[in-house]
Amino acid sequence: MIKFLIRIKPKPQQRHRNNGRFQYDPSKGDKRDFLFLVKKYAPKKPITDIIEMDLTFCYKRPDSHFRSKNKEKILKDNVPFFKAGLQDVDNLAKMYMDSMQGTFYKNDSQIVSLHARKVYGKEDYVMVKIIPSKNFTKFA
Repeated sequence: MIKFLIRIKPKPQQRHRNNGRFQYDPSKGDKRDFLFLVKKYAPKKPITDIIEMDLTFCYKRPDSHFRSKNKEKILKDNVPFFKAGLQDVDNLAKMYMDSMQGTFYKNDSQIVSLHARKVYGKEDYVMVKIIPSKNFTKFA
C-alpha cells in the first residue's frame, strides 16, 4: 500500500478549454505541481495490476465554525464534518488520479474501486491511499 498526505488546498479538475485552434488542459500546471510534491512516494516502476484508491480532501474550517476568535478556538455545536459545496468530489478525484498516472500506476483505468470524501479539519490537505489488488478487501 502507498499512503501519503500533502498539505495543499485541494483543487478540482477544470474542464478542457478550446481556444479555436486546439484544446488544452487548464489543470496541467496543477497536476505537474502535485506530481512534483508526491514523486518521492512513487514506486520504482508504475503499478500494472488493478488498484483501489482512497482519497480524502480536507479543507480548513472557516472562522464561522468557531464560537471564539481568540487563540483557543471552540467549535460551535452542529458544525458539519463533511464539506458540501462548490467543488464536486468527482472533479477533485479526477485531478489527483490523472496527476499520478504514469508514475504511480500506468493508467487510471486500473482503478477499479474509488472512495473519495470532502471533509473539514484544522488544515488543508490531500491524503492518498493506493492499494494494489493483492491487498484488496473482497466485496460480497
